[in-house]
Amino acid sequence: MNGFRSSKSSAAASFIPAAHPLDLAVAWLSRRSKLFSHGWGDEALFARLSDRVSYLDPPSRIALHWSTGREHRGITRCDGTFLSPLELLPEHTRTVHVRAWTRAEHTAACVILAGSRDEGFRAREHIFGGLIARGLDLHFLENPFYGSRRTPTGPSRMTISDHGLMVLGMVLEARALLEHLRPRYRKLVVAGYSMGGHMAAITAAVTPLAVGCAALATGASASSIYTRGLLSWSVDLDALGGAPDLRATARERLHQLFEVADVTRYPLPARSDAAVIVGCKRDGYVFNSETERLHRHWKGSALRWIPAGHFSALVTRRRALCDCVAEAADKL
Repeated sequence: MNGFRSSKSSAAASFIPAAHPLDLAVAWLSRRSKLFSHGWGDEALFARLSDRVSYLDPPSRIALHWSTGREHRGITRCDGTFLSPLELLPEHTRTVHVRAWTRAEHTAACVILAGSRDEGFRAREHIFGGLIARGLDLHFLENPFYGSRRTPTGPSRMTISDHGLMVLGMVLEARALLEHLRPRYRKLVVAGYSMGGHMAAITAAVTPLAVGCAALATGASASSIYTRGLLSWSVDLDALGGAPDLRATARERLHQLFEVADVTRYPLPARSDAAVIVGCKRDGYVFNSETERLHRHWKGSALRWIPAGHFSALVTRRRALCDCVAEAADKL
């Protein structure tokens, strides 16, 4: 494999490294674009999500409608839509958009989920497009509230409850798409980077299908990302707390809400031996300890370390990221 090292020692990999300068620069520049400045959102929805709706709920079957494909050098590219199995989503976000890169002879495919603020498909096509030459068809999903699925107010006005709906929608939609693709492919993988990697991990854990997983630049829980990592600089704790002296209370509630999506709360994937977990050594957003914790929970998984930061890896280590996705497929 190019660009990363296998984990030889849990102790050596579990420390929190100094953040990469690019991570610090991005955090500094984006700190004024406050996350969750419009508050917690629908309080009744929190109770409903806790009591009646779950990542474990089996999604309904989908009918996928494809546009006419465009073929170039043996690769067919086409866009499709289907209705989200998550009925709780606002009407403007219910239509799921998916882009596919396929070759007629391929018998393996990867569903690639989007990260935070990743709208459209271009960035992921650029990073992962090379996998088509390595025997994998690619299916890119767009997140609820982003891109073609924006609400009239746009993603900048998302609340905490909106975020909860988004990530639940990501998992149920990925599960539904994997079920839809299963008759066509001998091997299926779900992958993603950052938030996309975290939701790919949950998808692999809760689907009954024996899928591979490439959980890239992520860990067991997102709680520390939003409350202690560099992303916490952008979280509007004053808006969530209602007053500066309630910031600690708001931070603790935020931590508890994000614990619902801790991967260790869910069963092991049917093929945890076909899971490749990737951490960035100088990641200022995802703590190395969280990446290690996910690896320990997923018995038989592979752990790879990339010598880069959260954002620099996307620029300088694309080949290594693709290697990890291909490795997950090879293990099936």
